[in-house]
Amino acid sequence: MSAVVAPTQFQQAVLRFRSHCHIVNAGGRGSGKSFSMVLDLIDHCREFGSDARPLITRESWGGLQQLSDDILDLARAAFGSAQRNKGEGTITLPNGAIITLSQMTDESSYSKHQGKSFSALYADEAGNYPPSAWAFLRRVRSNLRVAPGRRAHIHLTCNPHGRAHTVIYREFITRAPPWHPFQDDQGEWWVWTTSTLDDNPHIDRESYRRQLLASTGSDRALADAWLAGKWDVLGGVMFDVFDPAVHIIKRPTYAEYRMIIGADWGTAAPATGILLGRLREPLGHLRQGDIIALDETDTADPADLSLGTGASVHAWAEQLREMMARNGRRSVTVVTDDARGLNGDTVVRELLNCQISAHRPHRKDRVGTWTLIRSMLQAAADGSDRPALWITDRCPHLIETLPEAPRGTLRPEDIDPKWPRDHWLDGLGYGLRELHQHRVGHGRTIGHF
Repeated sequence: MSAVVAPTQFQQAVLRFRSHCHIVNAGGRGSGKSFSMVLDLIDHCREFGSDARPLITRESWGGLQQLSDDILDLARAAFGSAQRNKGEGTITLPNGAIITLSQMTDESSYSKHQGKSFSALYADEAGNYPPSAWAFLRRVRSNLRVAPGRRAHIHLTCNPHGRAHTVIYREFITRAPPWHPFQDDQGEWWVWTTSTLDDNPHIDRESYRRQLLASTGSDRALADAWLAGKWDVLGGVMFDVFDPAVHIIKRPTYAEYRMIIGADWGTAAPATGILLGRLREPLGHLRQGDIIALDETDTADPADLSLGTGASVHAWAEQLREMMARNGRRSVTVVTDDARGLNGDTVVRELLNCQISAHRPHRKDRVGTWTLIRSMLQAAADGSDRPALWITDRCPHLIETLPEAPRGTLRPEDIDPKWPRDHWLDGLGYGLRELHQHRVGHGRTIGHF
């Protein structure tokens, strides 16, 4: 390679691990992490030759196109030539290596790789992957298949304070100090690296530092994370106590509940309904009074959860009735915000006209609601005597949106009001506050919390 594409000292330090460790390139912004990943990719293609079949992913399509341009330029510098097929999303090198680039967002973006084998996985900006993309990124590891004597390689780049901050912090950052290899539960070796913009001599560092500070405004934690690559500051999400391994459970059998549906109405935005059940009796590790999110229904566009289908209240009532029926109930009270439906009448009145019991929340308190959810999630995690919140795997959109809910920049105790995917949390909150008013045992009220 020419001196123009020679790695920096930081990038050389990262690349020393590539032959024996998976790499989580987890520093601050502007430090040259993505370029070090591309250098790793090019060396993988050189080493594996015609057997090289690396997969490159990014969550955004625009970012993937820019990354494709960078890879093509570096491949031509390294190998003399390279051919790109934009339709197939591939770059073919003279030695027979084929690089595949793919957006990683949902089931369809993953399913097109079913049956394919890859020799390495490179995920750029993985720290900003939402939970759904992170889940599919994890699943694509099942496609890593190499010949005996070879090692399938993984390289992730990520900044702190992204949507995947909590899961990256838990799975990698807490396992060992930076630059110290460690083994995961499957015996695979990993290392996570740290860096700052001072490690990148190819940018105007002072100018970029000023831009980062300006972009973060009064959010000092975010500025520290982006400038210094700090992962031990608040992850920027409201429910950082949420742990899928702890809080997501299979629906218990033979349980008795007091049920309610917390709902949030929308037309341009989705209407959402969360079926909640408070346990009347203890069951295994679950305590009497624990609340379980049992099921969900919504009118969200499958391609974009921030958009609704524009369904009428009557159509929405049918969805709620179907959810009740599949959970063995003919009638469950719905607690919902009392906005006006498509016909100008209130949602509560229209639901009542559809023979569904419904009423408004007795009191709206967003900050208090988020505090309640955090407290109940924490109770599940630490096994305390307080009522705990659990979620079944029949609530996929609640599971997707809950861990990514961002704190507001100006009011960190509240969810960012500009975040467009809070509808499942609003429904959850309305139902939780209703059920939390009374402790129920053996079908009767026995006291207040």
